[in-house]
Amino acid sequence: MYTRALVALVAATFSGQAIAGPRGYGARHALEKRALFTERVTVTDWVTVTVYEGDETKTSPKAFYTHSHKFRPQSSSESTTTSDPAPSPAVPTTTVVQVTSTIVAPVQNTPPPVVEAVPSPSTTSEVVVINTPPPPPPAPSSTAPPVQIPVPIVEVGGGNGGSDGSGNNAGSGEGNGGNTGASGKRGLVYNNPQLLKSLLNAGTKISWAYNWGQYDDSDTDLEFCPMLWGLKLDFPQVWPANAQKAIDAGSKCLLSFNEPELEEQANMTPELSAQKHIELMNPFSGKARIGSPAITNGGGPNHGIQWLQRFFTACGGNCAVDFLNIHIYGVDTNTFLSHLRDVHAAFNKPVWITEFAFDGSDDEINSQLETVIDQIETNATYSFVERYSYFMVQDGTMVKGNTPSVYGNTFAYGA
Repeated sequence: MYTRALVALVAATFSGQAIAGPRGYGARHALEKRALFTERVTVTDWVTVTVYEGDETKTSPKAFYTHSHKFRPQSSSESTTTSDPAPSPAVPTTTVVQVTSTIVAPVQNTPPPVVEAVPSPSTTSEVVVINTPPPPPPAPSSTAPPVQIPVPIVEVGGGNGGSDGSGNNAGSGEGNGGNTGASGKRGLVYNNPQLLKSLLNAGTKISWAYNWGQYDDSDTDLEFCPMLWGLKLDFPQVWPANAQKAIDAGSKCLLSFNEPELEEQANMTPELSAQKHIELMNPFSGKARIGSPAITNGGGPNHGIQWLQRFFTACGGNCAVDFLNIHIYGVDTNTFLSHLRDVHAAFNKPVWITEFAFDGSDDEINSQLETVIDQIETNATYSFVERYSYFMVQDGTMVKGNTPSVYGNTFAYGA
C-alpha cells in the first residue's frame, strides 16, 4: 500500500540578491541589510513525488527562501532537489514528473513562501506543502547587449565634487523629481519600499535612495543609485545591463562594493576590488558619478581608511572614482565629524555617507542626528559631504508603523 502526495518544491533562484549580515566593528547593530532582487528570476519547479507510507520523512522538501533575513548566497546554477524514496519490492517504483517554467520579469519584494504541515485525511503520514504566490506577469526582455548611450553628468549634493575629485565643479544642490530640500543631500536606504511613503510628504528633504541592489523598486520619483555590492551570486554578470538601465532611467550615481573589508559583506581584498572596479565600474565613467567601495570606520590596515589607501595603490591611478563611500557606526558626534575630516584629508575627494547610526534612546539618537545634520548642511568645513543616508528605513527605526519615528522625522523634514 502507498499514498500519493503532491509536493511543490520551490527552487527559485533570485538573480542579484544577497543578504548582508551583522558587521564586526564599532557598536554592532542588530539590524541587517540585504540587496534586493534584480530583474531575472527563475520561478517554480513543480515535482510530483510518490510517497510511500512510513517513508514520508525522506521526502521533506527544503525551501530555497525562508522568512529570515539570513540568506545563504546561491548561484543561478544551483537548484533545490529532494531524494526519491527507495521503492518497496511489493509496490511500483517512484514516478517523478517535472515541469520547469522560466520567466523574465521585474521582482518587487516577493513574499517568502509559507511552509505548512497538512495531515493526510486517510493516513498518519504528513504532506508538506509550500505555498508560493503567483509569479509576476512576464515582461518583454532582450538578450541583446545594452546600447551605450552617453548621459551628461549632473553634479549633485552641493559639495565640492568634480568627477575627478578635485572639487572644482560645485554640485547643484537640487533634489530629484520634485523633492528638492535645502541641499539635496539626504537619501533613504531601505529594504521595504512600502515604508518610504511617510518620509516623502510635502516638505521632505529626501532626494535619492538605494537598496543595496541593482533594481529600483521604490515606486517613487527619487533618484535611484544602484549598487554592484560584490562578486557573489551573478551580481557581476547582471551589473552591466542593470547599471545601464538605471542610467537610462535617470540615475546619475553608481555604487561599487559594500564593505569589502568584512567577511560577511563583499569580502574582497583591496587588490581584487581594484581589479574588479576597473572591469565593472570604469565602463560607466562619464555616464554617471562612481563611488569607491564602501568602507567601514574600522581601524588598522585591513579596514577603513587604510584599506581604501591600499585600494587606490592597487588601482595605480586607473580606477574611476568620483566620490568616497563610507559607513560610520558606534561613535559620538565629535568622533563622527572628526572621522569625516580624516577621510577627506586622506583622499581629497567628495564624501557620501551611505550608512551611519547612533546609539541610545530615540531622543538621544535624535539629538545626535540634529547635531550632524546641522554641521553637514550649514558648516562650510563639511561641504565636501555630498550625500548622506541614515541606517535605515525599517519599522522600529526611522519609521514606526505608518509614521516617521522621532529621528526619522528629523532626518526627512528637519532643518
